[in-house]
Amino acid sequence: MRTVVLLALIILFIPACSYQPSNEDVVDTHGEITNLEKFMKFVENVNQGEEDNIRIVRYTTEGDPILHDLEYDGEMITSTTDTTRDEFGVGSVNTKICKTIDVKETAENTDYTLSGCDLISDNSILVIWN
Repeated sequence: MRTVVLLALIILFIPACSYQPSNEDVVDTHGEITNLEKFMKFVENVNQGEEDNIRIVRYTTEGDPILHDLEYDGEMITSTTDTTRDEFGVGSVNTKICKTIDVKETAENTDYTLSGCDLISDNSILVIWN
């Protein structure tokens, strides 16, 4: 009976520990990006002053998801990074307010970063490798 109860508890808690990205999420798995068009539309909307929001899920080397929610209200970008599912990270949720998205293109990649933020921290959103 103990075994049955233990198995039931494990089955109940496994979904709570993991994150399954939705079809709407932009997912970055070690440089392979799905739903990139949704991210590009978000950047376009920010540049045009149109409200929008997006979630970027970036996986660590160990396979843990880091969630990055971006919400643009027509004037400012609220950036919330959730590392609570990262087994080897600090496990925190941090929010900052930023003004815009900067794009830096090189021969190797295109780097999208937040600028004009109220907190100094890692402002990288997404890196697209050429």
